[in-house]
Amino acid sequence: MMKKGFLFLGLFVFCGMFGQSNLQINRTIEWANYYFINENYKTAIAKYLSLNDNIPQDARRNFAKSYAMIGNLKKAEKTLRPIVDSNEALVLDYYHFASYITENESLKNEYRQKALRLPIADMIFEPYMDMESPYKLINLNINTTESEFGAYLLENKDETRLIYAKKQSEKYNQGLKKRIKSNSDIYNLYHAKFNYRDIKVDEETPFPEGINSVFQDGPASWDELNNQFYFTRSSGNYEKEELIQLDLYSMNYSEIGEKTASPLSINLNGYSTLHPAVSSNNRRLYFSSDRPGGYGGMDLYYAAILPNNSLGVPVNLGPDINTPADEIFPFVYDEKFLFYSAKSNAGKMNLKLAINSVDIRWHVRNLPNPFNGNNDDFSFHLNNGLDYGFLSSNRPNGKGDDDLYVFRFTPKIEGLPDKYTYSPTDTLIVSTNGVLVNDEKQLFANDPLTALFQKKIELNQNVKHGKIKLNSNGSFLYKNNTPLKEIDSFSYVINSKYGKSNPVKVILDRSTISLDKLPENLQQTFLPIYYNYNDSDLLLNYKNRVDAVALAMVQNPQLVVEVSSYSDCRGKRKYNLELSEQRNQTIINYVKNAIEKPERVFGKGYGEDRIEGNDTKDYLILGGTFESLKLAEKRKKEFISNGNNAEIKVNIDGLYQIIMGQANTAFEAKKIYNKLKNEGIETWVSRCECCNLTEDQHKLNRKTEFKIIRY
Repeated sequence: MMKKGFLFLGLFVFCGMFGQSNLQINRTIEWANYYFINENYKTAIAKYLSLNDNIPQDARRNFAKSYAMIGNLKKAEKTLRPIVDSNEALVLDYYHFASYITENESLKNEYRQKALRLPIADMIFEPYMDMESPYKLINLNINTTESEFGAYLLENKDETRLIYAKKQSEKYNQGLKKRIKSNSDIYNLYHAKFNYRDIKVDEETPFPEGINSVFQDGPASWDELNNQFYFTRSSGNYEKEELIQLDLYSMNYSEIGEKTASPLSINLNGYSTLHPAVSSNNRRLYFSSDRPGGYGGMDLYYAAILPNNSLGVPVNLGPDINTPADEIFPFVYDEKFLFYSAKSNAGKMNLKLAINSVDIRWHVRNLPNPFNGNNDDFSFHLNNGLDYGFLSSNRPNGKGDDDLYVFRFTPKIEGLPDKYTYSPTDTLIVSTNGVLVNDEKQLFANDPLTALFQKKIELNQNVKHGKIKLNSNGSFLYKNNTPLKEIDSFSYVINSKYGKSNPVKVILDRSTISLDKLPENLQQTFLPIYYNYNDSDLLLNYKNRVDAVALAMVQNPQLVVEVSSYSDCRGKRKYNLELSEQRNQTIINYVKNAIEKPERVFGKGYGEDRIEGNDTKDYLILGGTFESLKLAEKRKKEFISNGNNAEIKVNIDGLYQIIMGQANTAFEAKKIYNKLKNEGIETWVSRCECCNLTEDQHKLNRKTEFKIIRY
């Protein structure tokens, strides 16, 4: 065996001391992002700070958000400024930067205006074309040949009532002034009991006067915090064209039947203000209006609901939602999800979902089937607990013009398999690209309604060759403890209110770098080493190759190398396995003594097992060779019927050989031959195909190879 002494060790150490490597920088970023995504903001900040100027833009954004989350807006502003002052700023950069500015309101608005001039990023992920919708629309029993629309489920602690609009009764029609024209029928508001179990409506009742009038009333919404009831009503004002103007009214819900509703301050004479939708949590009233200053037609707006139930200045929802056509019937769920109807170029109303990104910027997409059909679909609504939903449509097979439809909220929860690459010497850190990321995207592509509820990750099957910490948000840490295992795996389930997904498998693939991906000088470094027959010592004429490997690993402290050694096919497999392990350990020990972090080099001896075509022992006792498989099978049956073992093997020439026995030595082979001969069975002894190789060919199999695991 070689002695372990190195004159060049000092040079190795010197060469490995230059600066912080890209690998170290990347790992620091990974750790910082991991702490950020798991809301450990102070630790994340410390990691980001250690990077100095070596911080990419995505990490810088998280860095700034970390400061903001602990309340240090000044440092958040300073951290994000290099991005907003560059040409690579995104919409969210400007808005976040504006939110970090604490004193200069005009500067805030300047950055908001910059953001409005940029397009919002698309949420790209294609739905599965053959996916069947998990939702079934049910036509409600209260529908008639006339129109029913604008369903709103008012969920009070004392009652749950379905509120909707339907054609005005004769009681109110008699007082309608003939001089007032409408482009459609006149409607009033009704309420009824919604039977959850049977999906039907009972006890239909019109609202009393004070809500209903001789004019058009509905649809409606309700502010549960202030018990304030909002609804649309046609006003007594009309223009020269004698078209009705629609306004918004409100009153305390507990005072219905006792008092009269009052018009809202945001109504604008000469323009319609209609279709109220309350977002109780962020205290906003959303509505549609054709008032001046919009993008054309009916636009969507919001106004802040102030403490005394007065309203702030209307704010247009911006270019992501509003177009020159009509946007109507808003409905807000959980602040950030806005459903509405938009009129297409063909005049059809389509249901859309807009997800709030920040301020008035939204990601918008059409709702899929069955919510959008070939006719008008509008007035979408969901109950608070996401158990049921409603919409209005004039689709075929309904009972009348516009009908009310209900559906149970039954999303299908499923995940996508993932694959990550790890280095066995380091912890795999998965942060912003956790296992839930692609699941959420695919779920949203298939069914946008899955964005509305929380999903958590649970470990289903643990890893086999290491340890894993899997967080509920899909981020995880994995440390391998068996570096020779090239693949590990685990599975998880997505858990939600609507049940769990089937197990989703994640493959953890040990990294490998092909030599042609390395710098040219390193490609010539990791060359194989060969041995004399039955010898594990490092030949002197290959020592320079091992020295080159050790030097490369010192000069490149990120390098991780697997060492694999082999024997030729002659001799016993067990002995050859031990011999190859001795060869392997010789090389590993030599390199380990030269490098820091000796765990960066590891490996195993494989004996003769991986030699191509080496599937037998060294000597074969043959009972026949045939060109025909049929004849070989017939002869094999004869041997077996007489109590002998027999197998068929195809040799290199394509002939069918009947093998009566195998041995690793000539002596053992002769014993088998003589035993069969004494039984009257003629056989002959042949060397295995691999054993007939030339000595030069055998030497090529007696080797140690290097595989680059990480560079």
